[in-house]
Amino acid sequence: MARAWITDLWVKDAHALMPDGAKVRISPSAAELKNLRTLPEHFRTARYGKGSRWRVGWYEPDGGERGRLYGSKADAEAYLAELEDNIRMGKYAPPEKTEQRFKELADTWMKSKRRPKAVSIDAYRTDLAVHILPKWAETPINRISREAIDAWIDDLVTGTAPRTYTGRSEGREIKGLAPSRVRDIVGRTFTSVLRYAHDEGWMPRNPMRHVELPRVAPASELAILDYVEVERLAAACAKVSGEHRDRALIHVLASSGPRIGEATAFQVRDVQPLARRATVQRTWTTEGGRRVIGPPKTWETRSIPVHGYALEELTPLMEDEPGEQWLFRVKRGGGAVDQRNWRRNVWVPALRLAGLEDERDLTPHKLRHTAASAAIAAGADPLVVQKMLGHKTPKETMRTYAHLWHDRLDEVIDAVSEHREKALAKATETAGLLEAA
Repeated sequence: MARAWITDLWVKDAHALMPDGAKVRISPSAAELKNLRTLPEHFRTARYGKGSRWRVGWYEPDGGERGRLYGSKADAEAYLAELEDNIRMGKYAPPEKTEQRFKELADTWMKSKRRPKAVSIDAYRTDLAVHILPKWAETPINRISREAIDAWIDDLVTGTAPRTYTGRSEGREIKGLAPSRVRDIVGRTFTSVLRYAHDEGWMPRNPMRHVELPRVAPASELAILDYVEVERLAAACAKVSGEHRDRALIHVLASSGPRIGEATAFQVRDVQPLARRATVQRTWTTEGGRRVIGPPKTWETRSIPVHGYALEELTPLMEDEPGEQWLFRVKRGGGAVDQRNWRRNVWVPALRLAGLEDERDLTPHKLRHTAASAAIAAGADPLVVQKMLGHKTPKETMRTYAHLWHDRLDEVIDAVSEHREKALAKATETAGLLEAA
């Protein structure tokens, strides 16, 4: 029995009674079908002229029958062909799934996310609400094409893509997005939603599969400060706030490489002066718009180096303080520094004061590049830098900083030559001893 078929709901075969009493099925001729207005009554169904004429019917895997109506035979045949291909290849999914609107799929996908941290969930929600749903919310997922995605990416880059801002962001000037931000929105969130549908069999083909995302600036263009610039920035922060705390914070960020949320979550006991280490075991994150403490980004604690000059900066903040006290704290109440307020009230004015408000677009997070650069220049290998920065894999470290490791091929050439000469000399000596024996 066919798994899918087309039925004409307006026209039927008729039965004629032959002289010998036999019943014969008679179909309308091509001429009669060509002019339906004159179609003989006995070829007309009860639905003749009412509603859609063509019905595509099929059996689902559980044996239940389904159907869809079409006004034209061409549309019905196109759907039948697609349906038969999916059934044959084992990719059949109910129409209500394959034709659901993107916003419904996104909601289903969000409900499936149980493992990411709250900050990641908030990032997904922001991407969807601000950039993705304004474009794709009402689009059936089977109508999303690579061509449409490519056009949308171009619009994101130029700033012409639809966006929805609310609250304090409402009315802000809309600018084109940086390649790294486009990769977050499209390559991370949007792609993950479509991959979910593809994995569930609701999208036989994932339109994101061959999409090319914008190229991120090469690693050689990373915002890296030299030692003099770091010192200037640290002094400027302390001058803006009047707090030695901010000078120490800059030195820790630029030499040890913690994320700003990790650094502001340090407690006094997290620093081990004798070991010249600090333990990263928590970070400030956002959950439902509130600032809360959570585990580090990779969910694992790690140790980072604390250099002697940084320890000297931290000592006044640690003296006579209980272990559970926040290391970088505000005077009133002793609470931890809020990195968002700190960036607005201290960091931005300090950049201007230090003359560092330039094309590098410095942020507190980018001081990690300075820390990594200094470590690599001092001889640290990729695994050490990976551990220090808390990257999930060495691949992430190498992708960002590979250009900072110098070409050591000359060292390899010299070492191989030296080993060869020693090996040959030893063989010659052994051969001489054998001959003497």
